[in-house]
Order: sequence, then C-alpha cells, then structure tokens
Amino acid sequence: MGIFKRVSNMMKAKVNNTLDEMENPIELLDQKIRDMEESLNKAKVSSAQILGNVHEIEKKLEKAKLEAEDFDSKVKLAVKAGNDELAKKALERKLEADKRCESLKKSYDDAAQKAKIIKDKLRTLEEEITKTRSYRDEAAARFNNAEATKKVNEVLSNVDAGSNSINIDDIERKIERKEAMAEGLGDLRVEDSLDKEFEKLNEVNLDDELAKYKNNSK
Repeated sequence: MGIFKRVSNMMKAKVNNTLDEMENPIELLDQKIRDMEESLNKAKVSSAQILGNVHEIEKKLEKAKLEAEDFDSKVKLAVKAGNDELAKKALERKLEADKRCESLKKSYDDAAQKAKIIKDKLRTLEEEITKTRSYRDEAAARFNNAEATKKVNEVLSNVDAGSNSINIDDIERKIERKEAMAEGLGDLRVEDSLDKEFEKLNEVNLDDELAKYKNNSK
C-alpha cells in the first residue's frame, strides 16, 4: 500500500506541476478582479435596501419629533388657558410621540450603524479591487518580461557551445586535409619536373649518333 500511495502522490504532483505550467497568472488575476467586481455589485444592490431603510426611519423620526414638539406647545397653551382636560389630552399625545421618537431613534441608530459597517466593507472591497488592478498591471509587465526572457534563453540554449566547437574542429580538420592534399600535389609536380630533367640528360642526340655512325663507316 505504501508504494501505491507514493506513486499516487507522484502522479498528483506531476499533474499539479502540469496545471501550474498551463495556468496563466495574469488570466487568474483578471478572473479574480471580475469576481470581486461581481461581489461588489451584488453587495451594493443588497445594501441599497438597508441604506434606504435608514433614510425611511430618519424621516419617521423627524416626523415624530415634530409631533412631540407640536403637542408640547399645545400642552403649554392649554395649561395657560386653564383647560386641564385639554392639556391632559395633548400631554398624552405628546408622550406617545416621545415614545415613538425613542423607539425610532433606537431603530435609526441600529440601522445607521449597520449602514456604516456596510459602507466600510464596500469601501474596503473597492480599495482591494483598485490594489488588485494595480498589481495586475505590474504583474503583467513582469510576466511578459519573464516570458520574453524565457524564449530568448530557450533559443540560446539550443545553440550548444560544445557541439559548435566540435563542428568547427571538424571543419578545421577538413580544411587542413585539403591544404595538405594541395601541398602534396604541388610536391608531386616538383618531383615530376625534376625527373623529366634527368630524363633529358639520358636522351639520345640523333645528330651525334648519326655522325658517329658515319665516322665508323669510313
């Protein structure tokens, strides 16, 4: 089982290495930015309702405050007029308005706090997207430079210095062989010329031989 597990791990490692080679980091960054932008848009849509609730509660709170102030004025007016019954009715309405104000104030503070948290998160996400875009541009430049350097090095690596020196030596030997052959042929021509000169020394002069022949015939 240990062997099979090791083989399995080796296969997984090779697959992961192959996938790493196939993956383009810039494309991964582009996809990450798209995902972040999509999340930001969804968050904005979802947060719009919460932010809208804050404004709605704020309006209700302002209305309740105005009602409380209005009934407070009416209480004072009724008391001044000596109409206690009317003052009590106005006071009752004022207290109800005060309770609504208290409840709405609590709801408003809670909603405003949640809205602030959401805004902060949205701002953080927007900043993260901006940083990622900047890093993407920098990474793209580095990646393209690395790719270009890799291609140059691959081309240069194919020019093997050792094999080139062997080829040059082989060519040099062939040239030297040709030169030696040419010199050898030149030596042969010199020797051939020398032999011919000696042959001339041994050549028979027909005029001399004829004269000798005539003298011997007398």
